Amino acid sequence: MNAKMLKGDGEDDPAAMRAPALPGPEAAALATGSTAGRDDPWRLRVLYVDDSVPHIDRGSGLPRANFIVNALADLGYAVTFYPVFARDPGGDSYRDIDRSVEILQADEAEGFRRIVAEGAGRFDVLWVSRPHNIAMVCRELANAGLTPRGFVRSRVIFDSEAVFALRDFIAASMTNRFGTDAALRTAILQETRLFAQADRVVSVSEAEARLLAAFGVDNVSVLGFALGSNDDALPGFAARSGFLFIGSLAREGQPNVDSLDWLLDEAWPRVREAIPDVTLTVIGEVLPEIRDRFARPGISVLGRVADPGPLFARARVCIAPTRFAAGIPHKVYESVSRGVPLVVTALLAEQIGWPAGTGYLARDWRDATGFADALCRLHDDQVLWTRLREAGLAQIARDCDPVLHRAALRRLCEVRP
Repeated sequence: MNAKMLKGDGEDDPAAMRAPALPGPEAAALATGSTAGRDDPWRLRVLYVDDSVPHIDRGSGLPRANFIVNALADLGYAVTFYPVFARDPGGDSYRDIDRSVEILQADEAEGFRRIVAEGAGRFDVLWVSRPHNIAMVCRELANAGLTPRGFVRSRVIFDSEAVFALRDFIAASMTNRFGTDAALRTAILQETRLFAQADRVVSVSEAEARLLAAFGVDNVSVLGFALGSNDDALPGFAARSGFLFIGSLAREGQPNVDSLDWLLDEAWPRVREAIPDVTLTVIGEVLPEIRDRFARPGISVLGRVADPGPLFARARVCIAPTRFAAGIPHKVYESVSRGVPLVVTALLAEQIGWPAGTGYLARDWRDATGFADALCRLHDDQVLWTRLREAGLAQIARDCDPVLHRAALRRLCEVRP
């Protein structure tokens, strides 16, 4: 990580994710995490609020939250995580979460009201991710006669996660072929209206930080991903073949589902014509009806896998054909960090902001032939493949250093405004 990590000082369906009521803090800790050292008065106590337990394999911004939560625990903080809508629809809550983290039961606004009723000042830091959760937290605190800063002893951090108004604007423009600057401005102002109540607003990228600043949000810090890279242990070009797509396909209308629909209908037939025996492996949570729709020659839809490492090690090229999105794409960072170059859309290349040829080729999705040609070229050209991979691994080492990521988190949580 460099200055892009810290500069300055998705998609779950709430109606489908109701869970049992929130237990008291002691019961929650005993049931879900280690209580060792939790009562130490010198430990910084952090309340982290997000949609659901942030597992890496769930996408929708949760992989980044996974890095943050685990890093906060690694710093020695006593972290309490409140998943607003779902504790863990996929199984073991601690499969990739530090066991010192206290994970509470999900119960939407009612659960947060019970946290507030336990008393202001129990936590040092309040970290809230995504605008709809920020709105809920501010509303419930106001109803209790509190402000976010009055609820905690030290710091309030609002994590925008992404500028969702921008993603929705792009999606609507694709569908309706029409969008206005006034509509976008109104949506962003609505999304950011509560950000001034935080000490710091965290953005995922320099581009989105500049956008927030243009709308009057002047307390922005940029915090990206923390990822390691080790090309010494990564298989080379000759030991690999085929393509890999990673991303949640859990609901119709998601960016990943839209992008894979486009890819398989428009670009994939051209790839199979040029490289007849080539395969595409798809991993990530998937609805049965979506899996059935994607069934066709050369496509293997595996669904969620516990360890995607062997699949990354076998694939020669990853594909990220996203047509609308906000934030920064975890799938691109992970693929590059694992030594697998990609073909991405121009939208994702702009979000990442790396120089051209740094781990990926970018092509306009509106040119399906050009996108397919790029896939074939990167799959078959060893010189190009090696150049992109080496540049990508070097960029990951600069931008995503876990040590610098933890230092950035410490400054966010411990430095008073």
